Amino acid sequence: MILTKSLRFLIAFSMLCILGIFITSYPGEVKFDWLNYSISLPIGLFIACLSIIFIFIISFYNLWRWLWSLPQNYISYLQKKRSAKGINLLIEGLSAIAAGQDQEAKEIIAVACEFLPENPLSQFIAAQASYMTGDEEAATRQYMSMQKDRRTNFLGLRGLILQAKSREDYKLAQEYIVKGLSLRPDSPWLQNEYFLNTIYLAQKGILPKAEKHKLEKYVPKAKWLRYQAMLHWLKLQNTSLLSNAEKEKLHLKIFESAPDWTTNVTQLVEHYIHHESFSKAQKLLIDAFKTNPHRSLGVLWDSVFFEMEAIDRYRTMEKLVSAHEDHPESLFCLATSAMRAQLWGQAKEYLDKLLSYGYTRTTCNLMAELMELQHPTRFELAKEWWQKASQTLSDYEWQCTECSHHASQWELICNNCSSVDKICWQETSTPQRHVKGDIEAMQLCQVV
Repeated sequence: MILTKSLRFLIAFSMLCILGIFITSYPGEVKFDWLNYSISLPIGLFIACLSIIFIFIISFYNLWRWLWSLPQNYISYLQKKRSAKGINLLIEGLSAIAAGQDQEAKEIIAVACEFLPENPLSQFIAAQASYMTGDEEAATRQYMSMQKDRRTNFLGLRGLILQAKSREDYKLAQEYIVKGLSLRPDSPWLQNEYFLNTIYLAQKGILPKAEKHKLEKYVPKAKWLRYQAMLHWLKLQNTSLLSNAEKEKLHLKIFESAPDWTTNVTQLVEHYIHHESFSKAQKLLIDAFKTNPHRSLGVLWDSVFFEMEAIDRYRTMEKLVSAHEDHPESLFCLATSAMRAQLWGQAKEYLDKLLSYGYTRTTCNLMAELMELQHPTRFELAKEWWQKASQTLSDYEWQCTECSHHASQWELICNNCSSVDKICWQETSTPQRHVKGDIEAMQLCQVV
């Protein structure tokens, strides 16, 4: 910057020097007659006079412009001062919100809005303050007014969506969400709200129109198919007018997109067993176990071959778990099947492998049962495992990964926190009975 200014000054000074040398080298006079006067001036003096007159005109023009714009500049100064004061109040109001002083924040921001009536940021903060203080009517009014401005339209819709959801008015929330998708279909937050809201509506038996044309470019195909599987599942739970063929079709569609939903597989296999479609049940169970091994599938597999002897059912169980022979769920299925077939050695081997993954209450109970069956006269062997089972807090259960709520069975929507598709079969810690000798006492443990 300094170099550029120095270069400009040098060029201008050089041009003046050249002009001075030229005038000095070629002296002359300027003569003109005006009002019967004859005026003669040297060329240098004439140029100097012209320069002075030009500078005077420019100065007078600038002074006139300054005087003319003085009222407007004063008004602008007052507006800047008001804006600065309003911004300071907004910052103070945000600080009050951060400190949890919602009512004080609302009052401060109301004053700030008087200083910044057209500022979209002040409108949004005022709406948020009203929402946080529980003034739903004022918040709704402010969110609605924000929709009139293109810059704050989406922010207003977001506030209205959150308000409708807090009142559990999912139909109204759906209207606002669809409007939001017209503005920002690429918003991950809005996509998630759309999925959750339609699922909550489907839970109540309301199936809104799918907005696939707005979302298909932005949502991965696997996620969209998973979402469709959720809607199919809720349709199955809420509709009793479907034929058996229609139910089977929906179950199969769900399995394609969500093969880990063991309850869906269970219902379909039970349907096949009821209609004696045993080959279909076998194929479905094998495919499901390959994708997501689970002990309930082993129970269903045993039911498919209910006419066989226990030893033969054990051999067929090996076929079911062949893709995951060393998986804990496979070992559980093999151990229980071997115990039913009275193959104590094989059952003990599978349970020992299962215990290598960690002691769980169910595994210890199984080992205790095995000891009672294998050694009926040696009660101390079984008693040792019963005590271990009572003292073991860990076991596999259905649990919500969001709130750690324990469920008796798999559900699409958690009954505790309303999270969707978050209940999984996993090892957990739960309150258990603690045994000391012949005395049993309840020991409460915090669920983690």
